[in-house]
Amino acid sequence: ALGGRAAEEVVFGKISTGAQNDLERITKMAYGMVTIYGMNEKLGNVSYYDSQQSDYNFSKPYSEATAQTIDEEVRNIIEHAYKRTKALLVEKREALELIAKELLDKEILFQSDVDRLIGKRPFNKPTNYQAYTTDTGRANGTGPIEVDEETKEKASHTDESAEDKGVTTVEENKDK
Repeated sequence: ALGGRAAEEVVFGKISTGAQNDLERITKMAYGMVTIYGMNEKLGNVSYYDSQQSDYNFSKPYSEATAQTIDEEVRNIIEHAYKRTKALLVEKREALELIAKELLDKEILFQSDVDRLIGKRPFNKPTNYQAYTTDTGRANGTGPIEVDEETKEKASHTDESAEDKGVTTVEENKDK
């Protein structure tokens, strides 16, 4: 989420207001990690989320000291993510520039464009899109499902009718 912001600093040496959305998204994610999902060692497995609370009636179920710790931990998460993102972009600067130049020409890049410019992903796992559009997604329930003829046949016939199961139909209930 910090890629645009970090790329501006790497390429231009300064950050514009255009990357504000990145900062907003990463801040919400980090607060969620710390206050909702219990993903912080300092605060532990605690969630301060109250599903019964309305958006207009906010009361924080923690002390000022905990609020300060939350803010510090969120800042640490964001700072660590930003440094890591920036280091990655410095390391991959050539690829960053190839993609940026292509975006100036095309405005929208597809997976095939990125593969052509900088090569295939270095991971064995396919992207969500690849998993969805190929057979690999079927194993984990994310791809299209094909049903064989035998399964279709079984689904279209039931072993017992509603009568055999002791179920009364709407029509039968009208008569009673």
